Amino acid sequence: MIDATFIIIVAGSFVASVFNAAFSAGGALIILAITSTVLPIQAIVPIHSTLLIGSTVTRIIFFWDFIDWRLVRSFLVGSLVGAFVGARIYVELPEAIIATAISVVMLVAIWLPEMSWRPRLRHPWIIVGFIHSLFSTLFAYGALLHAVVLHANLERRQIIGTLGGCLAGMSIFKITGYAYYGFDYSPYYAVIAAAIAVSFLGTAVGKMIVDRLSEERFRLVYRALITLSALRLLYTGLLEGRA
Repeated sequence: MIDATFIIIVAGSFVASVFNAAFSAGGALIILAITSTVLPIQAIVPIHSTLLIGSTVTRIIFFWDFIDWRLVRSFLVGSLVGAFVGARIYVELPEAIIATAISVVMLVAIWLPEMSWRPRLRHPWIIVGFIHSLFSTLFAYGALLHAVVLHANLERRQIIGTLGGCLAGMSIFKITGYAYYGFDYSPYYAVIAAAIAVSFLGTAVGKMIVDRLSEERFRLVYRALITLSALRLLYTGLLEGRA
C-alpha cells in the first residue's frame, strides 16, 4: 500500500543515490534522517541497510572498471566479522560515546595529510572493514571507511566504485545478521523494492554529475560532506552525553 511513509522513503532513497554516486558520501545520512522520522525506532537501523543496497550495487555496475577489488576483498574480510558482532549487540552500547568517538576519528582521518599519521599495518583494510562495519551495524553509520579512503591514492571514480563494492558487501552481511538475530523484514518488502528500483535512476543522475566535476572539486565537496557528517555525530554524542 502506497502511503506518505512509502513516498517519503522512496523519494529519500532517490536523493541518497544521487549524492552517493556524485560524491560517494551523504546518502547514508539522508536515509538515516528520513527513516528516523517515519519508521518505528526498532526498525530504523535494520531497514537503513536495505534502502542503501540499491545505491551501492548500482555504483558497482556504473563504476565497475574503476573498482579496486584488492581493497574491497580485504575490507569485506573484516566486515563479515564486524557486521555479525554488531548485529548481536547493536542496542546495548551507549550511543553518546560511540557517536563522539566516530566523529573524532572522521575529522582526524579526513584532515590530516596523506597516510603518515596511520600506523603501518600489514592488513589495514581488514581492520577498517571490521571497525566500520561494527559501528555501521550498531548505529547505521560507520564513517571510518569514507574518511580513510580519501588517502588511498584513488581518483574520484575509483573512490565511488570501490566504496560501492565495500558497502554493498557490508550491507548484505548486516541484513543477514539482523535477520539471523530476529528482525522481521517482511512488512517492509514493498518499500525496499521500490527504493532499490529508484536507486538505479539516482545513480545515473549522480554519475552525470561526477563526470562533470574536476578532481579538485570532487575532493573539496567530499571533504565538506564528511566533515559535516562528523560534526553532526559529535553534536549528537555531546547532546546524548548530557542527557
